[in-house]
Amino acid sequence: MQALKEEYSKRFWQRVTAENGFDGETALPSTVNEQSMKQIREFYGEDIGLSDARLSKLVLVDAYFILELFLIYHSNIWPSEDPMFKESFLLETVTNDLLLLENQLPFFFLEEVFQDAFPRYSGVLTVRQLTFEFFKDFNVQNISHENSDVKIQHFTDLLRTFLLPQSLWPSSTQLPQRGNKKVKLLYSATQLQQAGIKFKVSSKKCLVGLKFENGVLEIPCLEFYDTTEALIRNIMALEQTRYIRNGYVTDYFIMMDFLINTTKDMDLLCDNGIVDNYLGDNNAATLIVNNLHKNILWVGLGTEYCKLCESLNAFYKDRWHRWKAILKQDYFSTPCTTASTVAVAILLVLTIIQTVCSILQVL
Repeated sequence: MQALKEEYSKRFWQRVTAENGFDGETALPSTVNEQSMKQIREFYGEDIGLSDARLSKLVLVDAYFILELFLIYHSNIWPSEDPMFKESFLLETVTNDLLLLENQLPFFFLEEVFQDAFPRYSGVLTVRQLTFEFFKDFNVQNISHENSDVKIQHFTDLLRTFLLPQSLWPSSTQLPQRGNKKVKLLYSATQLQQAGIKFKVSSKKCLVGLKFENGVLEIPCLEFYDTTEALIRNIMALEQTRYIRNGYVTDYFIMMDFLINTTKDMDLLCDNGIVDNYLGDNNAATLIVNNLHKNILWVGLGTEYCKLCESLNAFYKDRWHRWKAILKQDYFSTPCTTASTVAVAILLVLTIIQTVCSILQVL
């Protein structure tokens, strides 16, 4: 990859010189200005231990690589010798790598490099537009790059935003209240079903839109691919550092962990269209959900999830709901059992009437 990044950097500079009419001998910039360097260092959780010159070279090569990749993707004109073009798996691999928290560049720096390289693109093409195009498959809500409420710290941060409703975006001025209550859902999906709760896939595309109403629990569809676990872990790692008090994606997977204890729970959610499992093994998907919270600091669920857990716990504890569910499952689950139950009930009523009539005759 390092050789490929160097090659893309050269191509990027060739693009810059051609666009701006620079002298062909103009060297590729290798230093970052002092103010930008200070901001870049502030994005890291600890001292990097690299000189400004070394760090400048690293971040510039990465920035040139990313911008050139985005521009090629935007134009859909790939050099025939480009490994990204020749090896179909490589582009997908690089795309997922760009979303890992450890690989992030501050988004402001990409914008700064792009504006310096292509001043004439101002108002015509932006890094935001290129970024949204490149990661369009992750933009499940079809959020527009022109939406000014979308604040981008880096790509992992954008991926998290793609999964949240607008009311939970970092730019929102009225985020929901969040206490320290550690309310737990005490029952799994199969147990809740046995108590009469029905499961339905939500029409919402954002990840966190769970709703319980009239005995129906609606959950947005969750897709499991080979890369899903890594991406979710990186979002949760981001929330552990930057959004520890607003870990909405972490909350969602805590709820899913409550619901999924065994493969039977996963089977139930898959049967109801709530989970699309492309791993080929429901047991593997179950293990992923159950292991996501290792080494995660849990500060308690958000208020809405606390209320949801309390409502589901209360529903299950109501004996009438369980009795009604058992009655329906055992005696009215199919037309045949319903007909048999009705016939037995009629026979029982007739028997009682006959018995009463016989007693009255004797009297």
